[in-house]
Amino acid sequence: MRKKITIHQAEKRDDQMWLIGEEPSFPLDEAKPKNYMLADSDCLSFIYILETEDEFVYVTIPQGLWKEIKEVLHHPLRVFLQCGPIQLELLGFQEELAYLVENIEGNANYGEEMEKAVKETFLT
Repeated sequence: MRKKITIHQAEKRDDQMWLIGEEPSFPLDEAKPKNYMLADSDCLSFIYILETEDEFVYVTIPQGLWKEIKEVLHHPLRVFLQCGPIQLELLGFQEELAYLVENIEGNANYGEEMEKAVKETFLT
């Protein structure tokens, strides 16, 4: 089974963006940022990948938080994950998000609904 953390809040603090999720039922002590993001067209979300020794952890950012994370594209903000006591910088977040937004624009492979949602949030 895939390990997943769903972000329920995004909060700007000075020059940082904090993505806040519930404390997972699995350990994150050894998790490292993979510097890679995916788009989940079915759930209208972006997924940042964390890596442990033997598996990946998906950090899911649903469409409802896109307006908050959009600021990362326009300002040099460091992005952090906070889940309970765990805090981890999500390296490469800005570059990966910018790449996905650019790639999704006008690309039918992501589906009409995802393309429309990205355009409405990030490209207006």
